[in-house]
Order: sequence, then C-alpha cells, then structure tokens
Amino acid sequence: MIERTYEAQLYAPLFYSSAEGRSIRTQPMLSATALMHAIGYRYCGLEKRYALVGEEATSASYDHLRDLPLFVSDMRPVAVKANERTFRSTDYRSERHFTTADPDVADQVTGGKSVPEVLERSGAGWQTIRRYQGLSPGSTFEFTVWSEEPLPNRPSFQMGIGQTGEFRATESDLDQLVLNKYLLENVYDLPTETLTELLERSDTFERGNDPRLQHFVGVDPEYVRETIIPEVS
Repeated sequence: MIERTYEAQLYAPLFYSSAEGRSIRTQPMLSATALMHAIGYRYCGLEKRYALVGEEATSASYDHLRDLPLFVSDMRPVAVKANERTFRSTDYRSERHFTTADPDVADQVTGGKSVPEVLERSGAGWQTIRRYQGLSPGSTFEFTVWSEEPLPNRPSFQMGIGQTGEFRATESDLDQLVLNKYLLENVYDLPTETLTELLERSDTFERGNDPRLQHFVGVDPEYVRETIIPEVS
C-alpha cells in the first residue's frame, strides 16, 4: 500500500452533522468514513447509495467501504474556524422550506421577532427550525491515505451536507496520526485484542456522542504500518 499524508484546505463552508437535533454542529475532527466516501466518489468510482425505506433509511451501513482500494485516517484539525451559521425552517403541513444565513431573519421566522407580514398573510405554519453550525473556508486539516494506486499530488474532493465543503490538498509531512475506531471495529472487523493494543500505542482516545466520532489520537505510525494496514488491505 502506498502511504501519503496531505494537508487539506477548505474553500467553501462545510456543514457536517457530527451532532444532530435542533442544532446541527460540525465538530473539527472529521470522520474517516466521510473522507473515504469523498475520495471514493472522486477517484475510485464509488457509486452514491440511496436508501428510502425500511431500516436502511435510518441505520447507515458502511460495509461497501471495504471494497475500496484505500484506507484513510481521520481528518485532524490543524487550524479550524467554526463560525459558519445557517438556519433552515420547515413547515410540514405545507411542505415549505426556508433557509437563511441571517440570524435576524431566523429570529423573525421563529417568533423571536414579529413574523413578517408576508408569512402571516400566507397562513404558513412554521413547525421547526434547525440551526447549522459549520466550518469556515480557510480551515486546514491533516490526513493520511494508504492506497493501492497513488492519489494525485494535489487531490480535491467534496464533503458534507449537500456536498458544499470543497477541499484541495497538498502533500505534507505526517505530524500526528488519528484513526477512527468505528471504521476499524465495525467496517473492517478488527479483533478486540488489536484495538486494545492500538489504544496502548496511542497518546489518547477521544470519545464522541456518536460511535463514528471515536478516535485513537497520536497513534504510533510504525505500528499502523506493520499491524493495522495488513489487516485492512
């Protein structure tokens, strides 16, 4: 497997649902599952999957990632600005949608201020509003790719809700390696003994509010090359 480390810069706002609810927040550490999809779409002919009904519509499956000729680390934040905001309100009765990046307009729609006359006269009933907190252009990340064929020297790809987050990357020296526990355990089925040893070979372990947001941080690169990569390739 060919190993390359990149520094990627974000050129358009990225909204990625690290945590969901009335507020959808994008955490600075971006999951390897999202990165594998992004690179797979761009360079490996990975087809987009759509699930409309049944359990598959709510329970994501990542087994198809095992067929990709590559494995990736998480995207470690190097210099990240998390001050992008947008708001989306939905009226389920009329199936109308309203999206804005202006907090004042969002307050008006939710009743924080007087609802605009045009909405009053329309009879629209705004049922819910979701606030999206994203990452700003100029944010930079580091990630490592192990692949059967080399990626371009300056790869580019898109990520996030609506594929709005545009990244362009350049080769860089490895500073700190971060691996995703969910990817290793649930997609590649690494045994518990290997994951335990991986934990011992890491500086720390970060837990998230979602299984996909659990990270081995500061992993020993040599251990990854000698033990982990043969298991996932």
